[in-house]
Amino acid sequence: MDIAWVFVAALLVISITLFARSRAAQAGILAGERLARQLRDAKQEIDDRLTAEDKQHALLMETMIDPVIYVDANHMIIECNSAARQLTKGTASPGRSLMETIRSHELDSLVNETMNDLHELPGEITINERLYRVRLAPLMEQHNNQGALLIMRDISELQRLGRARRDFVANISHELRTPLTAIRLLVDTMRMTDGDDFTLRTRHLDQVSAQVDALTQLAQEMYDLSLIESGQAPMRMVRASLHDLTDRVMTRLAPQAERAGTVLVNEVKEDVFALVDIEQISRVLTNLLHNAIKFTPNGTVIALIVPDQPPPAPQTDAPGRQYAQSPDDFFTVAVRDTGAGIAHSDLPRIFERFYKVSRARGKGGTGLGLAIAKHIVEAHGGRIWVESIEGRGATFFFTTPREG
Repeated sequence: MDIAWVFVAALLVISITLFARSRAAQAGILAGERLARQLRDAKQEIDDRLTAEDKQHALLMETMIDPVIYVDANHMIIECNSAARQLTKGTASPGRSLMETIRSHELDSLVNETMNDLHELPGEITINERLYRVRLAPLMEQHNNQGALLIMRDISELQRLGRARRDFVANISHELRTPLTAIRLLVDTMRMTDGDDFTLRTRHLDQVSAQVDALTQLAQEMYDLSLIESGQAPMRMVRASLHDLTDRVMTRLAPQAERAGTVLVNEVKEDVFALVDIEQISRVLTNLLHNAIKFTPNGTVIALIVPDQPPPAPQTDAPGRQYAQSPDDFFTVAVRDTGAGIAHSDLPRIFERFYKVSRARGKGGTGLGLAIAKHIVEAHGGRIWVESIEGRGATFFFTTPREG
């Protein structure tokens, strides 16, 4: 009897022990599963976070307007944005060498210098005939050189604007110096001449007055140009007859044409109506006809509408400027003369401020008239250009929007 109870007690102890161990094992399994689940959740969270960061990184790269390129220590491209691919015409891609893509020994040397000196480095290089300011920064990981980051900014337009500003200052100084010098000489001459010589003094005063008129014209044209360029001269667009508008301008210029022996012919049809600012387009026609008369002595100047004459494709357009795309949207007005013509080398710069062409067409004027005409026409959404062969006359074209 005692042995049976001992046996039962032993079995009971063993059962309890096994049950406890089983519960402990189950608890361990559950804990392990919870830990594994937590690890999986943590890993998924990290992956999601990294994916989000990668997306943000990629989005940041693609939205940058400047070309951005990552290269490794061997100058192989790791990553680049769309601006870099556009700059290299699609040749920039991961796995290709920087030299193979951009073909610039100067840029390759800058990358070497950046990675060797381990500091940010600025520089300027020319790619595809455009000037870029480059900033390079070394990429480091635990003091090991991992490559470099390149950011390139196109500063060609800034360079052009800087050159234009310097040219403007030089040109305006030159334009002011001539009449001011003449006025100073005339005043000094009058001081030294006999005060009783009324005829001489009157002649000198007339010359001073002419120089003052030239300065006044220069100041007014500079002011008008600044208003038009800045958009502060509003265009009052109305329906107008281009024939009548041309006729009025030719009537005002008839005395000048008669003195030059130049015949003015208005071939603009009477049924041509455009949507224009009458005063401003009259100013364009006045400038073109005035120049044509000046450089066509004993010749003919004709104003006409040229059908099927679309403007040439612009090389550089102002941001946001809209140009008529179809001949159905505009008329092409032409002012044609039989005068001295314009040298081929002068044609690209003829509409620049203060630019005066060489030889016969370079006489007189402020050099602002064509620049003003250009901005007026562009403010109408049109284009202006010139065709000429030296010695065989010139034809100036500009477009105006059709009514409606």
